[in-house]
Amino acid sequence: MDLNKIKTENEKIILSLNGEVCDWLPSCELTTMRSPQEIIDRALIMNAMINIAFNAPIEDIKKYINNNNLTSSLSDAEIAILVLSQDTIEEQDKVNLHWYLESLWSLIWVMSKFDELSINKPIPDDMIDYCPNLQNEEGPEKFNQNIQLRPFEEVYSMRDLYYRAMWCARHFNLNAKSNDNFNMSLIMERRRGLTWCLDNDSDWDNIAQNT
Repeated sequence: MDLNKIKTENEKIILSLNGEVCDWLPSCELTTMRSPQEIIDRALIMNAMINIAFNAPIEDIKKYINNNNLTSSLSDAEIAILVLSQDTIEEQDKVNLHWYLESLWSLIWVMSKFDELSINKPIPDDMIDYCPNLQNEEGPEKFNQNIQLRPFEEVYSMRDLYYRAMWCARHFNLNAKSNDNFNMSLIMERRRGLTWCLDNDSDWDNIAQNT
């Protein structure tokens, strides 16, 4: 795998979107990618937890997670949320769960459910069609059937793009510049999902976001 080639190609993409690049920004370390089942389980958990941000009863989400044998894959933060109710959950927790949409979209890309994960494109309106609908009591089939994980190099290259795009977004923010192609929160959450998939030692609640 040619890390310099990946870096150069991704810098070209960023520059084509009127972004800026940092030539000395190092490449990310090579790690061990997670298994298909780990990625499916995380996607199922996130898809379920997102419903809490839209006021679904937390007890119902907890029951779904238990019924699908996902409890052992919950993060500490998610475990803490699942003992709450819609009356006691903090608003910031719901905001954080809403941002799961972006991270989940990156996992769905890793599972080869769609082709392009462009850094300047929002989630499409039909994202819901890719995901189990809990209101309709759909099981995990949309995630655990007919999936093909993308190769490590392809996922690494995409994470490298988001890593460099995040440097650009942060650089623009620090210098009071604006560019709609580089939304910090969107980039950060998708990068979080990609990094978690690439590193089987990573902790979902503490994914490194340094640039």
